[in-house]
Amino acid sequence: MSTKSELRGQLIAARRRRDALEVGAARAAVRRVILASPLLRQARCVAAYVPLPSEPGSPELLDALVTGGFRVLVPVLLPDNDLDWTDWTDWTGGTSGANGPGGSPLGADAIASADLVLVPALAVARDGTRLGRGGGSYDRALARVPDGVPLVALLFDGELVAALPAEPWDRPVTAVVTPSGWTDLA
Repeated sequence: MSTKSELRGQLIAARRRRDALEVGAARAAVRRVILASPLLRQARCVAAYVPLPSEPGSPELLDALVTGGFRVLVPVLLPDNDLDWTDWTDWTGGTSGANGPGGSPLGADAIASADLVLVPALAVARDGTRLGRGGGSYDRALARVPDGVPLVALLFDGELVAALPAEPWDRPVTAVVTPSGWTDLA
C-alpha cells in the first residue's frame, strides 16, 4: 500500500485534472443527496466546511442548509492547526478556502453541538478510515464529536476505496456521499 503522502499527492492531482463542468455537476449531485437525507431531517445543527474549488462540497450546499433552517458551523484554522468554529451566516472569508471568520469564534468545542458533521476527505476506505490533507485538524476536531453523531465525508465517485493506511488517532467516518449517492459504512 502507498504511504499517506503518496496517496494524497495522487488524489490531489486527480482532483486538479477535473474540469469545472465535472466539479459543478458533482457538487450539485452531492448537494441533492445531502438535502434528501433522512439524517438531515433529524438535525438542527450541521458542522460542515468551506470547500476548496476542487472539492465536492459547495458553498451552495451550505447556503441551502441555512435556507432549510439549519444552523451551519464552519471551521476556522487556528495557528496550531486546530479548528475553531463560526456560523456560516457570519462567514466573510469567502469561499476560496481562506481562513478567516467574519463572525465571532465559537470555540473548538462548538463542533460537539452538531447533530450531523460533513467532513472533507480525499478518500475514504470501506471501514471508515478517512484520508485528509495531512494537517491533523479534523482528527482533533472529530475527537470532540459525541459518539453516535453521523460523520459524513463528501467525495467524488471513485474516492471510496477498499483500504487506506490508518493511524491510532484516526476517527472513522460513518458514511460517505458521492455524486452517485449515500453509502453507510461499517
